[in-house]
Amino acid sequence: MRLNASQITKIIGHRTIVKDVTLSINPGEIVVIFGPNGAGKTTLIKILSTLLRPTSGKLKIENTDAIADYLQVRHTLGVIVHEQLAYPVLTPYENLKFFGQMYDVEDIETRCNTLLDEVGLNRFIHEPVHTFSRGMTQRFMIAKALLHNPSILLLDEPFSGLDASAKQFVTDRITQEQQNDKSVVVTTHNIELGYIVGTRFLFMINGELEEIAHKNTIEQDTLQQMYEERLIDTVQKRL
Repeated sequence: MRLNASQITKIIGHRTIVKDVTLSINPGEIVVIFGPNGAGKTTLIKILSTLLRPTSGKLKIENTDAIADYLQVRHTLGVIVHEQLAYPVLTPYENLKFFGQMYDVEDIETRCNTLLDEVGLNRFIHEPVHTFSRGMTQRFMIAKALLHNPSILLLDEPFSGLDASAKQFVTDRITQEQQNDKSVVVTTHNIELGYIVGTRFLFMINGELEEIAHKNTIEQDTLQQMYEERLIDTVQKRL
């Protein structure tokens, strides 16, 4: 499923958080957006996932206006953002079952158990989510994002708070979703992990998106160097 964002801008107060962003993602593509904290990555993911309305611009998922008809497209989206988007007093199993019923997921009990096992939460299946550590919460959010087998995955810092084994699981799972012809957007400041999973790379700095390269045209070291140079240049411009 194809996602098209055109000239997306978000202004909050007197500050422009996202500035004139145009972005297209095709099925089977993993677009990785690198940027420092405060660059506007999370705001952009929230807009693309219809959780936040832009100040201006257009967003289409296939042929549907995702801004005007956001309820029609949400079942196609799997989202990870910094907020839990879950009920903290419920267990991960109860949360997944509730959301699975909303999305009409078939054989929901099996689906919940399978996902919780895959993300390593099977031992905590009946513990309330509010007791989870940052890493456990992130694992739960991954399960929730995958629950309804969405066509588009929008993952904001999916590696945050995870140990090495969990990061490996996430990279493997993202690659698997790509092989299933999903459209995937990942934001991160981790060049190494982003390079491993990505097929196309962009930088987001001060709310602006810059297309960099496809993976087959750039080495990781070159990408790292370019990113560091962009950050240094941004700091110097502020001085």
